[in-house]
Amino acid sequence: MKTIVLTVLLWVVGSYAYDLQYHPFLLQTKDKYGETLAKTLDKVYGDKIVVKDKRCYFFEKTRISDIEYEIDKCRLDYSQQTIYSQADRLNGVEIKGTVWIEGNSYRTRRVGQEWSKWSSTELFPSLHWYQRTGFEFRLQDGEFEFSPTRGVQNIRGNYNYISKNRSKAIQNGDAAGLVIQESETGKIVIQESK
Repeated sequence: MKTIVLTVLLWVVGSYAYDLQYHPFLLQTKDKYGETLAKTLDKVYGDKIVVKDKRCYFFEKTRISDIEYEIDKCRLDYSQQTIYSQADRLNGVEIKGTVWIEGNSYRTRRVGQEWSKWSSTELFPSLHWYQRTGFEFRLQDGEFEFSPTRGVQNIRGNYNYISKNRSKAIQNGDAAGLVIQESETGKIVIQESK
């Protein structure tokens, strides 16, 4: 009987597990509407990062071609500033800090090429991922505000507004513009044409 109860309990816990791990602070901090920082971050990262089987995927645009990142056991991490200026307090800043997506291992590939070997960022993970996937955040007057790092600005967003006919014409060389491909990670890859 104990085995059956334990099995059912593990199944229930497993079915409600998050694909992306959140620090408790992100699940507890709420805005004036009762929405958690974690829920708000889902919207902030929603069109930029795909989470599948506890791995994060995103495309970073470069001058040559897009590079896809795969981060194993990805999670949202943060650091909170504990010193606030008088101006912060007068401006209604309640909390401020930095949030980013990180993992202990990652690999990359150029569009249409093979994955690289896995690399480790276990010694200094935040240094590697903060600039690449980070947002400065603050809770001001009861609302969350975010400022992206330069790296986040290089992550491809959602390009579903490009029509299928236009993307087909571009891929066939009948139109100038961008090369558009569908990735097995569920993202649309856009690469500058030459």
